Amino acid sequence: MIRRVAAMSPVLALVALFCASLVLWKLPHESLAVHGPLPVVVIDPGHGGPDPGAIAGPTGPYEKNINLAIALTLSTFLQSNRIQTYLTRTTDQAVSPTPYHSTRDLHWRAALSRHWHAAIFVSIHTNAEPTAKALGPIVYYRAGSRSSYALAQQVASSLAPLAGRLVPPRPIRQLVLQETGVPAINVEVGFITHPLDQSRLVNSAYQIQLARAINQGITRYLALDPQEHHA
Repeated sequence: MIRRVAAMSPVLALVALFCASLVLWKLPHESLAVHGPLPVVVIDPGHGGPDPGAIAGPTGPYEKNINLAIALTLSTFLQSNRIQTYLTRTTDQAVSPTPYHSTRDLHWRAALSRHWHAAIFVSIHTNAEPTAKALGPIVYYRAGSRSSYALAQQVASSLAPLAGRLVPPRPIRQLVLQETGVPAINVEVGFITHPLDQSRLVNSAYQIQLARAINQGITRYLALDPQEHHA
């Protein structure tokens, strides 16, 4: 689920990045161990640990678990295409150190993306809204970034068969996307508040379909300009 937060001052941002560099080795990540230059895709499963994200009911399901399952599968698909991947988290945990704070957690995710020299940044989230009428995936892209829009177009097009229609990508000023410095998108894979979407999102087969579609969009985007991408 999307959270819009104001960016911290440049001084605080530098402090956060310095602190992140001190303990990056403690954070779990997954990478493809092969030789030669490869594009790096940083996958960011939203929320985690004390932050469940959107919740369908008193006992779940929880957004954080759906996001992680899809992100792990997406990483496997990308690696099979010889694309190097890193995940900001691989278990049910916060990315930033304790005590947990949502804004600091977002800064850490962006700092990790820069540390790993990402070519693109893909955040995975699950949507929610109070009427329980909206459904289907939506792709948001970093506002003001043409490359982010191009990436979002490819992913939205690949998700269209699952959605039953093409949902145009939407710009957003989201802290974690703005701070990566590379083409960045947030894929909201569906609405946990809609009965149909909820039943599909907790289904492993559907999670695989979503991951496969996102993978297809990413690989198509990277094929457009395999040498260099600009934010």
